[in-house]
Amino acid sequence: MKSTILLITILFIVSCEKDEKASYSKDLIGNWEGVKENYSYNITSNISQPVTIPYKTGTGSIELNGAEEASLKYMYLYYTNGILQIAVSKNGFGVPSEDTNFVLNIYDYGDFGSFSQLTKTSGDAADIYEGQLEFTVNGLDVTVLSGALYNDFVNDSVTVTGTLSAVQESVNAGTPREIGNVNWVFRSYEVSFLINDDKSFEQTIKTIDSETLEYSGTWNATSDEITFHYTNYSKTYEYNITNSDLELTFINDLCLLNPDECLPQYELMYGMEDGSLENVVLKKTTYFNKSSN
Repeated sequence: MKSTILLITILFIVSCEKDEKASYSKDLIGNWEGVKENYSYNITSNISQPVTIPYKTGTGSIELNGAEEASLKYMYLYYTNGILQIAVSKNGFGVPSEDTNFVLNIYDYGDFGSFSQLTKTSGDAADIYEGQLEFTVNGLDVTVLSGALYNDFVNDSVTVTGTLSAVQESVNAGTPREIGNVNWVFRSYEVSFLINDDKSFEQTIKTIDSETLEYSGTWNATSDEITFHYTNYSKTYEYNITNSDLELTFINDLCLLNPDECLPQYELMYGMEDGSLENVVLKKTTYFNKSSN
């Protein structure tokens, strides 16, 4: 009887040790260098309806010429409180970019006229051009017929012309739907994780503006999730390892903390019925390669 109890005890200890060792992949240990990020926007609507997609290129383009030259191909538009707002961008909305971006906002106040503002961003620098444009709107089609925008600090102007049609797709009630999937390939931006076997980590980020940020802390993991514990907060990712590649995926319900204020803003952007949007979930996946250093 004593021998049986001893054998069971030994088997239990060995089993626990195996479970502990197998609770996370040892391949996590190492120095990981970021390559790119993927942004996947997903929504759930409580009714079936068409939605405007600001993450996909529309048909046609709004052209900038003069002091600035670019083609703007992303757009959304909505009416609120009797005001029409049109937002047009060179780069996709909602995704960081290392390229120079232009965002044109047109405000139509009806009988009180209209106002347009073009913002150019490059790193942490920004230039603004303002003025009035002659334009027409037909459903999701916007045509800028003529007009120029001016910079108060530079004696120069940007002419704006062209036609752009926003993208619209249908969503079904109660069914989560991906409405945007965009990649950002790192160039000047850098992010790395040094994950140590002693359950400590070091994270280094070199921003687009060449600022270097350094963080450290501890971590713990299961077979499919890893949590990094920073000084004042923790962040959990799903992870997947294939050979020398690591994927860290962070699921972020963008309106979880303030749905009453947040959801209506996205309903406007997506052209949805009031009160129909249940959530907006951003699935951000960062891809890493293991460094030999």
